[in-house]
Amino acid sequence: MTIDWVRGTCPRCGSGQVLHRVIGMPVLEAYESSPPWVLWEGCMGLGPERECQECGHAWRPEDVGFAEEPEPWYDPRTEAEHPGDPAPLRVVGAVLVDGDRVLAARRAPEKHAAGLWEFPGGKIEPGESPQQALSRELGEELGTEVEVGWLIGRGEGRAGDRALHLDCYWVRLTGPAPTVSTDHDLLDWVARRELAGRAWAGPDVPIVERIVAGAVPRFRRA
Repeated sequence: MTIDWVRGTCPRCGSGQVLHRVIGMPVLEAYESSPPWVLWEGCMGLGPERECQECGHAWRPEDVGFAEEPEPWYDPRTEAEHPGDPAPLRVVGAVLVDGDRVLAARRAPEKHAAGLWEFPGGKIEPGESPQQALSRELGEELGTEVEVGWLIGRGEGRAGDRALHLDCYWVRLTGPAPTVSTDHDLLDWVARRELAGRAWAGPDVPIVERIVAGAVPRFRRA
């Protein structure tokens, strides 16, 4: 039995110094082939199963990343099949900073939540880290290159019958500033103190509140 161990990156700071804590009794081959950053906790271990050695963040793998379609379940009492509970749709947003200014994007008229302001971004695809997804989305949506910094926080909302989790990150430009967007009819650089005066999409509101309250941008390098 061969396991393709993938260490991954921290969803908060982006470091690759991630510890994997495995709950349960391992198959011998898996135990012997595991790299040193895999810790076997046994049946008495408690989560969370991931921990970043660089920033100390701990998390459960199922709470980060792309949410697959729910699996149906079978009820033996009624012999009926039921749809699975929809998993949260996980998306990422960019708080793109330039000095004291933050980029705000207004949803285009033909888009969901048209006319509301939001932080640009999009869905995490299978196999992507949140940081990779955000870099890709900003390249596709704004045509710009960026550096993704630390996680700011999470906002929540609904996407049809699914919960929506929006994780927002500090971001700074490494290329020219964007001038157009595929999903927005207006991009505007706004002073931090003026962000609260806009009509924001619901999931973005907690992030705006943190920024206005004085959250400081953080990146892995100065």
